[in-house]
Formats: sequence, C-alpha cells, structure tokens
Amino acid sequence: MKKVNEVPQKELFLELIHLSSEFCIVLDGELQVIDVITKEPRLSRLLYHPYHHLTPYNEVQSFIEAIANGAVIGLKRFSLLIDGEDILFDCKGKKVDDKIYILGNRVKESDTLRFFDLNKFPIPAMMVNKQGRILKSNTHLKKLHKQMVINENNAAHISVGKNAHPIYEKYCLVFSQLSLTNRDAYAEYRTNDVRLVIKGLTDGDHILIMVKDESFQERYEELLSYQQQMQAVSQIAAGVAHELRNPLSVIKGFIQLSKLSNNLDKYYDTIYSEMDRMNKIIEDFLSISRKKMDKRYLQPEELVESMLMIFHSECTLHDVEFVYDIQETEAYLYVNEQMIKQVLINIMRNAIEAYEGQEANRILRVSAAIKHDYYVISLKDYGPGIPPHLLEKINEPFFTTKNSGTGIGIPLGRQIIEEHNGLFEIESICDKGTTVTLKLPLYNEIPARTSLAEK
Repeated sequence: MKKVNEVPQKELFLELIHLSSEFCIVLDGELQVIDVITKEPRLSRLLYHPYHHLTPYNEVQSFIEAIANGAVIGLKRFSLLIDGEDILFDCKGKKVDDKIYILGNRVKESDTLRFFDLNKFPIPAMMVNKQGRILKSNTHLKKLHKQMVINENNAAHISVGKNAHPIYEKYCLVFSQLSLTNRDAYAEYRTNDVRLVIKGLTDGDHILIMVKDESFQERYEELLSYQQQMQAVSQIAAGVAHELRNPLSVIKGFIQLSKLSNNLDKYYDTIYSEMDRMNKIIEDFLSISRKKMDKRYLQPEELVESMLMIFHSECTLHDVEFVYDIQETEAYLYVNEQMIKQVLINIMRNAIEAYEGQEANRILRVSAAIKHDYYVISLKDYGPGIPPHLLEKINEPFFTTKNSGTGIGIPLGRQIIEEHNGLFEIESICDKGTTVTLKLPLYNEIPARTSLAEK
C-alpha cells in the first residue's frame, strides 16, 4: 500500500478536483485551454471550447480575462447546452503561477427558476433563458395561444415570436425590463375584447413570464360603469326636469296674469329672467354630458395671469380686495383652457357671493404654486364658511343654498378637473372662510408627436 506522500501529485490533484467540483478548465497564459478535468466525457468535449459553449459568451470572456489579470471574483453562473437542455453551473476561478483554473459545479434545482413545474401554475406561464430562448411553457399558455390563433412552433425565441403575434412585443418588453433591472416587470396587452396583464420575475439566469387574463373582469367593469352612468343620467335628468318645472310654472302664471291685465310689459322682465334661468340649467346639463375635450399644452402662468383682470374687475365691482401670488414654471399644463377658466370664474363668483351682508375682511386671495408635480391653484375667501352638514352635500348635483343657484357649478367643476387627471378640493371652517384648491398635473416637456393644434 502506498503512503500518502507517495501518491503521484497529479493523481491527488485530480481527486481533489473531483471531490470539490464537477469540472476544472485549465488555461495557459494566452487564455487557451490546455486541459479539462472532469468525469463526464460530454462536459470534457464541450469545455475544451468554453468560449463557444458556455453562455453568455461575452460574460465568459470577461470572467476569464479578469481572473487572468489577478481579480478576485465571486461565483458566476453560466449555462451549457447539453443534448438540447440548458444546464447551469456556478463557476469560480484563480490564477496560479502562469495558469488559470476555472472550477464549476452544477446548480441545485432549488437555487433556480429553471426547474419550476410550470404546469402547477394556475395561470399561463413560460420560462425563458437570458438569451430570450423559450425553454418551456405550460398547458394554460398553450390554450391561451390557441384561442388567440398563435402558432407557437414559429416562436422558439420571444423576439422571433413578434412575427407570430403582437403579444410577443409585450413578452419582449417584460423580458427587457427584467434583463436590465432584475426586478419584477409589468406590461399589458389590450384589444377591444381582450385585456391580458403580463408579469415577470427572474433569478438572474432565467425569466418566468406569467399572463393573467383580465378580459372578463374588464367586461364586468364596463357593464358596471355603464349601469352607474345610466343611474347618474337618470338622476340628472330627473333633477333637470324638476329644476325646469319651477321657472316654467312662474312663466305660465305671469303669462296668465298678463292676459288678464292685458299688460305684458309689466311682467316681461320676470318672464325673461325665468327663461334665462332655464337656459342656464340646460347649458349646465349639456356641459356635464360633454365627453370630448380639446386640450392644448400651455404654461400655467399663461392660464392664471389671463384671469387676473377678470378677478380684479369682479372684485372691484363688489368692493372685495383682490390679492394674488403666482409662481412661474417652465413646465406645462395640458388642458382645455376655456373649461378651466370657467371653473375658476365659478369659484371666484361663489367666493364673492359669500361676502353678502359682510362688511369687514372682504378679501379674495388667489395663489398658484408647484407642489409634487402638480400646479396648485387656490382661491380663498374669508366669508362665513360652509357648515359641515352642508359641506357633505356640496358635491351633489342641484344641491344649493342660493335662491337663484342651480347647484351644478361645484359638481361640474369637480368633473372637469378630474377629466384633466387633477384634484378638486374644498376646505371650509365656519366664520373663517373657504378655500377651493385645483391641482393640475405638470408636464416637463411637450411630447414630440404633439400636433401644432395641441400646442
């Protein structure tokens, strides 16, 4: 029996390699392979050409060059295509004298997404490697693709799949996001009848792409929204009919009186006033039902400053002091200018009317500033304020405490601002006043494809 020190050095070296690793690649100073130590002949044949068989190719080259330059690198994971299957290996290396040694161990199944059983997933899913090759997909995805008339045989790679169906563009988007950030990614594929939510996750080597079919949910939401719209239209129509009945009754009564007295001139102003009120109710109703809004990009101060003269004139007419503070910005609003102006005018008139019967502290304060990517316009009065029980009802159509009010101004203003992706807020304290705040989103630049009309 040989003593330990009599065992040939190479034989001992080989045994140590076999105990610690599945393979060892030995390269010379020119980074050429001079030996491959492994018990698997298939590995030996492939690893004699690591630059061609280990992937990603560019990372393999960089990894070996870094070791040759004396760098200390942690484990790097590479894949090796063996009999059509990607096998993952965690590799490390070291330079000893004039030789480079690369050791590799097969990755355990528990350490990678590669070995997930996709058929246990309750939703459509596919597995893709770092190069974008589709490794496998489950029966749910095959069924979904069949419904969408997608030929999977023509889509072994997700980028090639773009020729098979547009949904592969969304797969590629999720793949690209994960490849760049290694974070969860998200995309949506939509048609008139289909809404698919596509999500992905990665372990750094493989990407799992999952598809959630929300088409039914979207149809349900559309039906629910339609039902709510019909209810709203019904309520508004009933309110309009009710509001129109009052002036119609007045007009009818005064026409009868004018006939009896044979004097229409005596009642003309009242009849005309009631007709004008009816017309305003109808205009407000049509404004609520308006769907299309022509918007354009403009700088906030252009919008607000164009209102200052109107505000100043109205305040002077009603003996109200007007104070303003406008902050300028190089960002843009994307709005229907006339609609926003109408909202501001309605709020301003409400503020002035709040001072009826109040002699002191009659001030309208207007401010505009940038806060958290919004342009915030505030109009503040120091009137009697709105009691809490009335403030709760102020957004209800046709609710008003004014004798001549229609109750449409506040709900309409809120709707217009929300259609601009903004926020409409009212704060009021009894005996201290009311503040109405409009928050409109800011855009740092005008999109390149914006038409001249929109600018």
